[in-house]
Amino acid sequence: NQAPSHNTGHGTGSHWHKNLCAMSYCRRVPAFPLSEGAALLEETATRLAAEDPLSAEALDGLFSTMASIRRHIHSNPEPGFEEVKTNAFIRQTLQSLAGLDPASMRDCAKTGLVVDIKGEGPPSAAASGLRTIALRADMDALRMTEMNRSLPYRSTNEGVAHLCGHDGHMASLLGAATLIAKRASKLPAGCAVRLLFQPAEEGPGGAKPMIEEGALDGVDECYGYHNWPAFEYGSLHVKRGAVMAHPTSFKIVVTGKGGHGSQPHVAVDPVLTAAHIVVALQSVVARAVDPTKQAVCSVTMIHGGEVSNVIPDQVEMQGTLRDLDPSVCQTMYRRVREIVAGVCAAFGASATVELEGAYPAVDNHAAQADAVADLARKLLRREEAVSEDGLPMMGAEDFSEFLHKVPGAFWFLGGNEEKLNGWARLGAAGSRSNCMCHNTAFDFNDNVSPMAAVFFVRLVEERLRCSPYNEGGGP
Repeated sequence: NQAPSHNTGHGTGSHWHKNLCAMSYCRRVPAFPLSEGAALLEETATRLAAEDPLSAEALDGLFSTMASIRRHIHSNPEPGFEEVKTNAFIRQTLQSLAGLDPASMRDCAKTGLVVDIKGEGPPSAAASGLRTIALRADMDALRMTEMNRSLPYRSTNEGVAHLCGHDGHMASLLGAATLIAKRASKLPAGCAVRLLFQPAEEGPGGAKPMIEEGALDGVDECYGYHNWPAFEYGSLHVKRGAVMAHPTSFKIVVTGKGGHGSQPHVAVDPVLTAAHIVVALQSVVARAVDPTKQAVCSVTMIHGGEVSNVIPDQVEMQGTLRDLDPSVCQTMYRRVREIVAGVCAAFGASATVELEGAYPAVDNHAAQADAVADLARKLLRREEAVSEDGLPMMGAEDFSEFLHKVPGAFWFLGGNEEKLNGWARLGAAGSRSNCMCHNTAFDFNDNVSPMAAVFFVRLVEERLRCSPYNEGGGP
């Protein structure tokens, strides 16, 4: 099912690095609200359809419009499986900007969206054996309160916010869809690019129900990315094998015997028992897991008691386990149960332990990860810009579900910049906070979206062995 690396001959390496990473296309501060950019969106859609090769003005119009789209989505966040307005907005944008027929779109997994861009060109003489490439973006926002109070496009949905960059991932895929759709006549007949706009990545997980509803039917390979503020802007991080972890949530309820705080000798103290459990759990990774393996055990919540002079009956603890290897996972499960049981026995208490595993580890397929890395080296033209540094990371992603069904790869694009410049500008000079994802002050770097969109397009060219954008004909 794998295609060998293929040079399409479009010679985009220096073109990418000189013009995109340096943002020499950029002429505009992205409009917000989106209505103020309506004329530019219409003009850009017309230019992209008519121009071959594309002009710098057309590309600036597209990338600026993508930033405006991202900010509109950021301002209107919706949590998992509630992305109703987001779904409608994506549909509308795919029609108005990319020119796609509504018949090519179908809802999936309640609020998700599957879109096919079918090749309309002559069959490829250099067929790779691949027919359909899927590109994915997550849609949901976090149930968090945004603290970017001065941001003009801050969340208008109190208690919900795009603080992980899924707004930027959607803008990236919309940009890629537009560039691909405008050259569908150069995409080989019998080939297709499938867009997967996936709900509920933050939980409970939208990838699995999308697969169950046929989102990967007929798909040969699947690709996706995540922005990462800790990595330098203009860098791409990818590797074979595990790049993100398998998470497990745990809940431990310790039951003792309540009593007066002045008479602990006639009580069984669940607070003291829980405190010893917290300390003992630190040995799970330190003493039970092979030191050559990666794992995490974190107790993140403790709740117990109501009055300062009363020993409570119960204390509840919650936390997370992370692993990259099923055998490590089973070792951690076993040790958590043994430690809880042993500590409770020592203090005369009892406990229940609930362990709930979530998404599998994100395991990149070797050939597809290599294809991503090779293309990035060619496009970025800096060996140090393509790296395995920082991988695997112990966060989790349900993109793993797609990779368990078809070959593919998941990578990270750096967003760390000192200044607000290019399409990330707000109209005035300023510095980027470079907050990490899930920070209450996080904001996606709009300069990442053009890189991601163009990379998606060039990856499609490589894997399907076609050249919708020839030398000088595209970004």
